[in-house]
Amino acid sequence: MIKQISTLLLLLCLLTSKAQLINTQPVEINIGPIHFNAALIKEQKVKRIDVVMVDKPDGKVIVDKGAGQGFEFDTQGRVCKYYYTIFKGIVYEDIDVPAVKRKGRIIQKAYTKAITKYLNDTIFASIYYDENDRIILKRTGLGDYYDAYYYEYNEKGLIKKEMHCKETNVSENKKEFKLGVQTVLSKESFEYENLTPTQVKKKCLNDEGREYKHSIINYNEGGKKTSENYNFIVSWMRSENVYEYDNRGFLIEQTYSSNESGEIKTEQVFEYDANGVLLSEKRLKNNELLNEISYLYDENKKLVKSYINRDHKNASIGIVKFAYSYY
Repeated sequence: MIKQISTLLLLLCLLTSKAQLINTQPVEINIGPIHFNAALIKEQKVKRIDVVMVDKPDGKVIVDKGAGQGFEFDTQGRVCKYYYTIFKGIVYEDIDVPAVKRKGRIIQKAYTKAITKYLNDTIFASIYYDENDRIILKRTGLGDYYDAYYYEYNEKGLIKKEMHCKETNVSENKKEFKLGVQTVLSKESFEYENLTPTQVKKKCLNDEGREYKHSIINYNEGGKKTSENYNFIVSWMRSENVYEYDNRGFLIEQTYSSNESGEIKTEQVFEYDANGVLLSEKRLKNNELLNEISYLYDENKKLVKSYINRDHKNASIGIVKFAYSYY
C-alpha cells in the first residue's frame, strides 16, 4: 500500500502541477526558498533562474538591499545548485563629496554625505540525485564549513536513513568540493507501518536505533497527503501539518502547528486560475495576516516574470523579478 501511495503521489504531482512553475505540493526534502515544477522547467528548457529582490516601504522610495536568489537546473529540470542571501545588518558611513567646478568657478561646494550599506551573507547549496531522481545529498556552504544531509531509501522509495554532517572543503578551487574532514552530527532512520489503506505510521529512530518520535500520516483516496501528526515519545512536544486540496487536486491551504517553542500556528493559502496557474498566496501566523503575494506571468502563462509581496507587518512591498537563461 505504501508503494501504491508513493506512485500515486508522483503521478498526481506531475498531472496537477505541470501548469505552474512554482510547486505548492508538500515535499519530503526542502531544497531551497522556492520549490519548482521540474516537469515544466524541463519542458521550457530552463537552465538558470536569477531572482532580484527590492523593497518599497510605504511612503518611501525603493530600497535595494542587495538581496537575491539563484537556481541552476539540470537537463531533467531538477535543481542542482542554488543560492540565496541572508540580511545581516546595516552600516552607516559618511563619505566626502568633492566640490564641483565649472570654468574655474565652484558651482557646488564640497560636502559630506551619509550613506547606508546593507550587509548580506550568501548561502550556497548543491543537490545530488540517484538514478531514480531521488535526492541523496544536499550540501550547503556556511562560511568555512558545509552543512550536509545524506539520504538513503527503502525498496518502496521512502526515506529510510538521514545522516547530518559538518564538512570541510580541501579543494584549491572553491567552486569545486573535495571532502576534507567530515564530522557526523546525527544519524536518523525511519520505519513505516501501514495502519489502514490511507494511514501510515512513521517511526523516527535515533543513532542508537531507539524510537524517539513517531508520526501518523493520512492520505485521501487520491493518494495525496492530508495530514502529518508528530509526537515525541518522552516529552509533551508535538507538531502537525494539515493539507487541504480543491476538487482538481491543487493544494489550497497548508496549516502547521507546534508547541515546541510555545504555541505557534502558521498558514499558507493558495489561489489558482481555471488552468491551475498559481495566482496568489497568503501567509498567516497565529491568525495574523503577514504577507500577500501576487504572481505575474509571461504571455504563455507558464513562467513567472515577477511577484509582488505585500508585507503587512513591516508596512512595505517587496518587488521580486525573475530572469531566465536556457539550454
